[in-house]
Amino acid sequence: MFRSTTVRASAILLTTIGLLGGSSRAARAQAFVPPQGEGTVSVLYQDQFFKYHYAPTVAVDAGHIYSRSALVDVSYGLTDKVALSVSLPWVGTRYDGTKPHPLDPTNPSLGINPLDDGTWHSTAQDFSFNLRYNVTRNLGNKGIVLTPFVGSIVPSHDYAYFSHAAFGRDLHEIQVGTSAAKLFERGIPGLLIQATYAYGFTQQVVDISHNRSLGSLEAAYFATPKLRLLALSNGLITHGGLDYYAPPSLATLGPTLFQHHDQIDRTNMLALGGGASYSLTESLDVYGSLMHTVLQRNGHGLTRGVSLGLSWSFKTPRGQRHASATLAENSLVRCLCEKGTK
Repeated sequence: MFRSTTVRASAILLTTIGLLGGSSRAARAQAFVPPQGEGTVSVLYQDQFFKYHYAPTVAVDAGHIYSRSALVDVSYGLTDKVALSVSLPWVGTRYDGTKPHPLDPTNPSLGINPLDDGTWHSTAQDFSFNLRYNVTRNLGNKGIVLTPFVGSIVPSHDYAYFSHAAFGRDLHEIQVGTSAAKLFERGIPGLLIQATYAYGFTQQVVDISHNRSLGSLEAAYFATPKLRLLALSNGLITHGGLDYYAPPSLATLGPTLFQHHDQIDRTNMLALGGGASYSLTESLDVYGSLMHTVLQRNGHGLTRGVSLGLSWSFKTPRGQRHASATLAENSLVRCLCEKGTK
């Protein structure tokens, strides 16, 4: 019971962090993997507000950006150590300001970009595929869970990336990294710490390299067997890319770089927040969080990010047959969770 609850809580937590700003998808590669034949289906809604552009660290009010997205994520245990995850978000955006991008940077006389007309626009964004392998599974092994992974980001179609209200970067990326987790038996029993690091090999644009390091650090505390309190952090460092020392414009960059400036800027950021997850039933969890960017270099700083999620765990016939082999696993988690019932 509590073993699977912990895994589901981890999945919700890290799936949410992976969506924030589209910056840390690698965080979906949580350290815990579902047992063979079991999995989770998560649905996440997110409402984000970006007040400032940064050039490179000076906050510039060049208009406000609003983003609302819904994501469906499916994770499945191929074996007790190998899990596959697939997700796809639907993104809606709106720009509210007096400095819309032109329709064509090589010919500004054609008018403004239709995505920056002040109304909402939406489309599917990027597929995310992730395969992870659990090296250490048993929490009794010094309380450490270690799971390397490899993943990819693939645009679902050739969507618009040039506008304030762009749907995303429209770039392919391969990510390689690892996730680690530790459940504490002493000190603060019921505290679960998880960290993820990934290096992203990003598709080059106009011959400018801009690979990325992505990371997250989260803490989940089992206040009761059903309630988890969460402290969240999410970071990104771009290796390469361009700094902007004025609000990116056609006059300062020229038409080619201006058209691709959101794809090739040197975005570095750190976001912090908190949330909670609650188990409604053995197989159904709800989740909520609030995030805010505290450090930003280039790009758009997240002023407010509100997330609400729902996760349903399932077990296939294959998983039913395999369940008895993993029944005793994570007995430490059960003990820690049961402390809340005494």
